[in-house]
Amino acid sequence: MLNEAPKKPKKSVDYAHPNGWQLFWRTQRECWRRMVTPYLMYLFMSLLLLACQAIPNMWAQIVLGIACIAGGAFYNGHLCYQYGKLHYGALVAGDLHRRNEAAGIASGGDHHVEREYSPWKGFYIGLLVGVPVLVLGCLAGGFYDVLAGNPEDSLSILPSAYAALALVMFAAWAIMPALWIRNYVPGMTGVSLYWSLIMIVLPVVVSGIFYILGAHAERRSRLADAERERRLAEAREQALHEVHVQTEEQRKKTLQSKRKK
Repeated sequence: MLNEAPKKPKKSVDYAHPNGWQLFWRTQRECWRRMVTPYLMYLFMSLLLLACQAIPNMWAQIVLGIACIAGGAFYNGHLCYQYGKLHYGALVAGDLHRRNEAAGIASGGDHHVEREYSPWKGFYIGLLVGVPVLVLGCLAGGFYDVLAGNPEDSLSILPSAYAALALVMFAAWAIMPALWIRNYVPGMTGVSLYWSLIMIVLPVVVSGIFYILGAHAERRSRLADAERERRLAEAREQALHEVHVQTEEQRKKTLQSKRKK
């Protein structure tokens, strides 16, 4: 027997007019969503970096490792450049909806305000990319300092080893410079793993700068399109009001074509 119970209408969500807390959490979700792909790019390049460390030559390890870190930063910049363009487009659409509402025209209930461009979002996305470094770097540095102060304490060895291993597995691009210093610079074997936290600056700066550059590129593109449309409109308007005067040769050709018909 068919179920004739009426379906409940879907609850419509107004994304264009969130309150303060809704905007905060939706913005967090949007930024966390955008950090996933850049982080995966860093993770992929970190795996290549670890493979390069199997090369017996020290300089090959360092040079190829730096190239892998630069590759991760390149992908990070490219992705955030696209995010900036996308968010600037959302900002333009949001401004249009708000102008329509000010004029009394209902518009844009499904517009996501949290996706609109704001310069700080690029830097925040970069900070979120570095969250694994922040957490694991603090753990690795803290346990390493405990181990350094108690070299004979076997209970301190496992936490230090596991914390450093987790940092190597999930963010090798951040810890490897510190390990290079410890392994290859004389007298620096006691360098703390806290120094790996400095590498957070890389995704923060790259993400923030390229996010802003992407937004500016989208703005220039839109302005160029608007100027092109304006010139075409002027040309069409001028063509409509232009008086076309035929030359004597054109008049003869016109008369000949009429006679043939």
